[in-house]
Amino acid sequence: MNNKLKSLIAFALLTGSSISIFAQTAFTIKWNLKDTSRNGEKVFLNYFNGEKKIYTTAPVKDGVFTFNGTVKDPARTSLSISTTKEERKPKPWRTSDKCEFFIEGGEVIIEGYPLPKAVIKAPGKSQKDFQALQAKLKPFEEKEKTTYDAMLDAIIKRDSVLAKTQRTANDISKHEIDSVELVFMKANPASQVSLDLLQERVTAKSLAEDKEGMLALYKKLAAPLKTTIVGKQLGELIETAFKLGPGKPAEDFVLNDTLGNPVKLSSFKGKYVLLDFWASWCIPCRAENPTVIKAFDKYKDKNFTVISVSLEKPGDRNAWVAAIVKDKLTWTQVATLTKEESENMRKLYGIQSIPMNYLIDPQGKVVAVHLRGENLLKKLEEIL
Repeated sequence: MNNKLKSLIAFALLTGSSISIFAQTAFTIKWNLKDTSRNGEKVFLNYFNGEKKIYTTAPVKDGVFTFNGTVKDPARTSLSISTTKEERKPKPWRTSDKCEFFIEGGEVIIEGYPLPKAVIKAPGKSQKDFQALQAKLKPFEEKEKTTYDAMLDAIIKRDSVLAKTQRTANDISKHEIDSVELVFMKANPASQVSLDLLQERVTAKSLAEDKEGMLALYKKLAAPLKTTIVGKQLGELIETAFKLGPGKPAEDFVLNDTLGNPVKLSSFKGKYVLLDFWASWCIPCRAENPTVIKAFDKYKDKNFTVISVSLEKPGDRNAWVAAIVKDKLTWTQVATLTKEESENMRKLYGIQSIPMNYLIDPQGKVVAVHLRGENLLKKLEEIL
């Protein structure tokens, strides 16, 4: 081992810094469109590199797109490009074409255009497993796509009867896809593809409604998958869902309000509290705020209040305060204004995405989780 490498490792051990860079595996993606008419247009690529989700773009040059990167574990990757005006004429809602594949190092070769029909050659067992799954899913995904297009076409033509029929057919297709994926997961507990499918399923909604089912699927995974970064994250999210499920005590915390005064969750014991996670930059959160306002105005005199925790970008206090004023939020507001605060709160409450909320009773115990829209108003009407 050379002196430079020894010094780097010693520094990492001393400071607690990550040396995961040494475990990264290089890869190259090359897409030959066999068509120079798309030269200069951007190709969009996203994947998880083992530390964070990467969203990047690169242009097509001489009919070819190339990209170099690294991954720690095999990662499902999405590559897409905008559709042309001609392609959008029959289906204006199809604004982009994409293909998916697994990368785990080495060279990925994609041949042809459009992307859904391109031939993909990628090394590794994960891609082989993924192609096997895609083959089984193909008839159901084609049906799902056909019914979806028919549903949107009916909506545009204002044919509500046909739209309803196609929506029902589309839901059936989605259920069939889900069933095929579940069969694959149970038959392939050691496949990275199964871990990826579980990651898609573990959401705030599924953990609120069926955490036992998510735990059962997680337990079936082979032990090595649980030691991956994604595997560990899923385990922690599922564990937190049980730790903060109905009947469990809410985790206490202290964050500052807009005036810099510390606010402690436990100081609100004696009241029903809606612990609401949001952010000024989160469009769905801002769309949900009118419902929270309605709930607060209706029940604020019935031993109920709201505490909003904004997961802001580090230091973005002005955007947070501006959003409070614009949305007319009149209850207690606190925020995570540092990266450390944000990471701590996300981990403490298992926050994957926002909006997210917890309804807490006067004893400080969780009553319900992930109450969105009318479900929030119905639950409050039920208990208050």
